[in-house]
Amino acid sequence: MRLKTYIVQNVSEALPMIKRDLGADALILNTKKVKVGGFIGFFQKEKLEVTAAVEAKPQKKKAVQAEKEPVQAAQPAPPAAADERLTDDLINELKGIKQFMMQSMQEDHLPASLKPLNQRLCNQEVTKEIQSEILSKMMLTIGQQPDTSAAQIHRMAKTEIIRLIEAHQQKPAAKDPEIICFIGPTGVGKTTTIAKIAADLLLREGRKVGLITSDTYRIAAVEQLKTYAGILNIPIEVVDSAADLNQAMDKLNACDIILMDTAGRNYQQKQYIDDLEALLADKNKIQINLVLSLTSKYEDMKKIIDNFQTIKMDQLLLTKQDETSSSGAILNLIYHYSIPVTYIANGQNVPDDILTATPELIANFVLGENDND
Repeated sequence: MRLKTYIVQNVSEALPMIKRDLGADALILNTKKVKVGGFIGFFQKEKLEVTAAVEAKPQKKKAVQAEKEPVQAAQPAPPAAADERLTDDLINELKGIKQFMMQSMQEDHLPASLKPLNQRLCNQEVTKEIQSEILSKMMLTIGQQPDTSAAQIHRMAKTEIIRLIEAHQQKPAAKDPEIICFIGPTGVGKTTTIAKIAADLLLREGRKVGLITSDTYRIAAVEQLKTYAGILNIPIEVVDSAADLNQAMDKLNACDIILMDTAGRNYQQKQYIDDLEALLADKNKIQINLVLSLTSKYEDMKKIIDNFQTIKMDQLLLTKQDETSSSGAILNLIYHYSIPVTYIANGQNVPDDILTATPELIANFVLGENDND
């Protein structure tokens, strides 16, 4: 990692220097006010110290040469080895500092043209680490161009958000499951989401779909899924145990795919997790989708995912996008977790109100472009 510090009047003055010295991939790690000049402590001027860094690209050519060299007898490590370890520690520390960059990148240090975007990202509850990555890249791109229009900023922000999503969004694993199982806390809309996906598989893909529900804790949930099954003219089975599940699959063996609803209970109760693990013992046949509501706080979403870690989750489905003014959690989940986000539900209409989670769609939600026609 290459690290460089600049003493300047403001961040805008530092940007062209950073871009010249470190390139467009550099990130601003820290900014702080310092006193410089003067005479025996008097008449000092206040300036800004800006620290930026860029990760060094691996030297592949040297690595190949090293592989071709004959193996030599072990030699005592030169004194420089200690320095290399210190460098590794420094790199790890700098990576840890990255998430705190926005705390140092104060509002006053941002170019005026980027302040509305900064406020938008804050209002969308995008994490500080992601904010800093987006704004740092945009500051280097904009440089000292005070005449950058709001429309240009918007287009650049969308491009940068799409780039960030593409860099972090995991692709669903290649899997041909017999059952797609939907898990998650109560009230997130699992049953309605299942009906939407069932209708899409049936009507658009022409597949034979069956339904299973293990949500025997709520009679209304069973009846709701039975109603959807009746409308779509597809079979449904109700199960209470792993043994029931095997019998239900035998009854639905003519189906191409089976969608399974589970009880939406308190995710903090370990017994609920244990019950799910027992029910879903044969994971080779099952694709597990965790359903979360975007009306939840991001911190609560993190706790839910962490509590479900013992159950290998294949995909994330996010619901109720139409019921919140904040969509930043979608970006946060993609950035911080290696679970593919595949669908976003944005209404109650079956089968229409469910969308494939593309980078452009997510960027539109974060930036306020909600026209998905």
